[in-house]
Amino acid sequence: MHRFDTRVTVLGHVQRGGSPTARDRVLASTMGAKAVDLLVEGQGGVMVGVKRGEIVSMPISAALAAGSTFSHQSYRLAAILAQ
Repeated sequence: MHRFDTRVTVLGHVQRGGSPTARDRVLASTMGAKAVDLLVEGQGGVMVGVKRGEIVSMPISAALAAGSTFSHQSYRLAAILAQ
């Protein structure tokens, strides 16, 4: 007997995302490789992200404490472009 993992997918979320570009795929692969390297090194409780164009890691607690740098200007521009 085979076991299958299932999950719910909200179609609207998939549609809004669009197809990934080559850059999206490279970024995701690079970040994934960094995450695996950290796990192999025994580091847990960290997150991987991009800071000033570089792939970086930091403790999750530090990332949460840093807060958000949400750009309202970028959000407004995205809303205009989406019309």
